[in-house]
Amino acid sequence: METQKKKKVMFVINPISGVYKKKNVPEKVARYIDYVQYDYTIRFTHYAGHASLIAQQAVEEGYDVVVAVGGDGSINEIAQSLVGSETALAVIPYGSGNGFGRHLKIPPRDVKGAINVLNTGKIVKIDLVKSNVRYFISNAGFGIDSSVARRFKHHNTRGLSSYAWAMVKELLFYFQPFEAKIDIDDITVEGSWFLFTAFNANQYGYDYAVFPFTSLKDGVLDVILMTHFPLKKLPYIVACLMLKRPDLIAEAQSYRAKKITIHGNKKMVYQFDGDAFVYHDDVTMEVVPQAINVIVPQELNAY
Repeated sequence: METQKKKKVMFVINPISGVYKKKNVPEKVARYIDYVQYDYTIRFTHYAGHASLIAQQAVEEGYDVVVAVGGDGSINEIAQSLVGSETALAVIPYGSGNGFGRHLKIPPRDVKGAINVLNTGKIVKIDLVKSNVRYFISNAGFGIDSSVARRFKHHNTRGLSSYAWAMVKELLFYFQPFEAKIDIDDITVEGSWFLFTAFNANQYGYDYAVFPFTSLKDGVLDVILMTHFPLKKLPYIVACLMLKRPDLIAEAQSYRAKKITIHGNKKMVYQFDGDAFVYHDDVTMEVVPQAINVIVPQELNAY
């Protein structure tokens, strides 16, 4: 009887993402992976952008799956290299917010649970968003979130409490709204913006979602824009966003779009999947339907 050929899997581990150490991850991979289905290799990243290079090598060497072990930034780097290939992305969410993994109902920091998804899950195609900067997989934008992300990446400690403290400091001492004109499909808006975020997946992270039905397979982005507001309204606004009801916020506008162009200023701070950077030119975003293969839980239909 002819034996089934095993699939090749590359685990790419970011050892510094999030607040939890990953020294036991290789041992847990060896314990829980299905050896009937898979042969595997483990690689560690050593610098920003390294995950993209490792993933590209995996594609060139015919690997069937690349598993991102890290946060949304690590997943973003790997996704860049899988576009246009048949190599599938799998994730073991091990960052701080773990927005992408939570959207796909993959348990954060649970190697056994995530490996079970790899062993028993199914391959689906999801949308990515192409920009003139790079792709993003979960969300991107500018405003208070990008400013906090820029400050947060220099913190020695990670996690929700550290992020919340960075947010408070930014609001009280540093943040200034960004002036920008934005083309959202055939609509143009212009103003001074506290927040602009385009969602491909529904999560910022930490199980915090803004829209109830954002999908990775519908070919559109869910967009929130918010003008500045008095700080005394912050608890109300946070509550509305936690309830996925941005429509209750007077300062907020919501859109659905396939293509966006941001005409910003020379010092715009953006975040793509939580990675903050300064960009000095216009930024375009356009949905690329069914751009990459992803392994998700077998029972997951709404994604």
